[in-house]
Parts: sequence; structure tokens; C-alpha cells
Amino acid sequence: MVQWGIIPADCIPNSCIINICEEGDCIPPHIDHQDFVRSLCTVSLISESSILFGTNIEIIVPGEFRGSVQISLPRGSVLILKGNGADIEKHCIPGVRHRRVSITFRRMSDDKTPYGFQPDLELKELQSYEL
Repeated sequence: MVQWGIIPADCIPNSCIINICEEGDCIPPHIDHQDFVRSLCTVSLISESSILFGTNIEIIVPGEFRGSVQISLPRGSVLILKGNGADIEKHCIPGVRHRRVSITFRRMSDDKTPYGFQPDLELKELQSYEL
């Protein structure tokens, strides 16, 4: 992702969240914790869904929200969150119509790494794959 210019070299992920959503599942309004360096990178898989943004996202009923901006996340898309979109605006995924998987790649700030944390040596030695 760095080689393709999707994420900056100073933000190489060291963690991720995998969300597996079945039909009707949602991700409630939130702002990702400040311990994670901006930019955040989310890859959408399997099916399209929407994402809503807003400083005040209204919960209509469970899984249904109203925000200031709604954009589509097509299957295979990559969303980069940074600036106000990551720090001020909340975001959420309304109830999905079809099964969906998303992977959000994040980098925890080095000074926030848990005490005694030891990275997996096998993962540390991974080399990038040349296309």
C-alpha cells in the first residue's frame, strides 16, 4: 500500500481490525482512538455498503443512522481516513444488505505500545512482495 501511494511510509500498519458483518449488522457511530496514527485505511470486501459521517450522527432505530454525508464503499474499495474525517467526524456503517467484510489497517503510536509488548518475530521478518 505504501508503494502504491495509498498510505504514507510513516504510517505502515502494525495492527488491524477485521469486521465480518452478516445481513443487517452495523457498525455504530464512533471516532477511532487517538492512540492510532492517522491515516487509517479500510478495505471493503465481498459486497458494497455505505458509510456515514457527521459530528452528530442520529440513531433512528438500531442499524439505521442519519449523518451529514453518506458515501458508497464498493466491493474492493479502499477508504483512507485522515484529518477531520478521522479526528472530528464520527463515522458508522448502517445495517448491511449483504454479508460484508472490512479490514481496517492501523498503526498504534510507538509511545502507546503496551508495556512488555513483543512483536511476533515471524511477522517482523516479512519482506514486501514485488509486483
